Amino acid sequence: MKISLYMDDLETERMFSYLRWLFLLLSICLFYSPSLAVLFGFQRETYPFLFGIGIVYMTAAQIALCKKNFKLHYFPFVAKAGILFDYIAVIWLLAISGGTGSPLFPLSFLVIMHSTIYWRTKGAILSSAAFTVGMASLFMTSDLSIEKFSGLMLELLFIWTVGVLGSMIVIRERQHNYQKLLYKQQLSTDYLTGLYNHRHFQEELRSAFSENSGFVLIFGDIDHFKFINDRYGHMVGDEVLKGIGEIFKGVASDYGGQAFRYGGEEFAFMLPQTNDAVIGQFFVDLYGRLSRKVFTQDFQTITMSFGAAWSRQTEHPDDILRKADELLYAAKSSGKNRACFEDGFVYCNGNYSQSLSDANHL
Repeated sequence: MKISLYMDDLETERMFSYLRWLFLLLSICLFYSPSLAVLFGFQRETYPFLFGIGIVYMTAAQIALCKKNFKLHYFPFVAKAGILFDYIAVIWLLAISGGTGSPLFPLSFLVIMHSTIYWRTKGAILSSAAFTVGMASLFMTSDLSIEKFSGLMLELLFIWTVGVLGSMIVIRERQHNYQKLLYKQQLSTDYLTGLYNHRHFQEELRSAFSENSGFVLIFGDIDHFKFINDRYGHMVGDEVLKGIGEIFKGVASDYGGQAFRYGGEEFAFMLPQTNDAVIGQFFVDLYGRLSRKVFTQDFQTITMSFGAAWSRQTEHPDDILRKADELLYAAKSSGKNRACFEDGFVYCNGNYSQSLSDANHL
């Protein structure tokens, strides 16, 4: 888990999941320590049931949250279930550890913070109200006294103070974090295509070399793009660039890579290190999507040329840029609508069986 003052919702939920395990271990020590159990008047009769329910839920939630392919559309359900479980567990613990005077009362603040993080003011109000009802119920089932009533009022004051102030702090920090992410996205994203821009490409390229991460660099260029602009106008040209951006986003994601607008009608991919067969299938998918894309009513399809080069640890970033650019030039000069690989193979939009020397004769 990344340690940061600014965590996204998934990282935050993982943090709370780890905290549940920590408090589970602490609760075992508290309830099964004879001296502490007597000192605070803990009742252990129903604790094993709470423990069993906690183990089942927490194990299932931990497995789901730690999966690399965890589906984000399941996240709201996991978050809501976690907050509901926390509320029930805290009220249960308070009931068997002294009621409104329980030393475990501060745990309620964590639940309020948890719900406030996800639902802001609404979460703060709902969780504070829920604990008000829960604490009032515990008070009504205990021996009523002025002293306990005064203690209850003080606890409710703390609950609502934490809820209100917590929501204010969360809203401010979330807005700050959102603006920070928005500025960062604007600095790294091309406004027209939605792809990463040239600046981000250079950063990722240098980062990959500094970390010795093997990758495949692919340069691409739209064939006859000047003709498209001259004949159909720059608005149609922009629509073509937008459409290509959508296609490149999808295919880059499918192959675990990134897509960039390098400049003008030139694009780039950075894919994880792999072999010719995988890159060949990559171009089958890419060209298939390009050929099926209808950009406008007047201009149906476009073709593109590519050059693919493999990184080496002994190289300088400029070396692989030069190789990929030369291979792109070879694809353009040998007939366009094809991809030239560093090892001499050429994918001619449907035929992955030629060498570069053979392609020059087409």
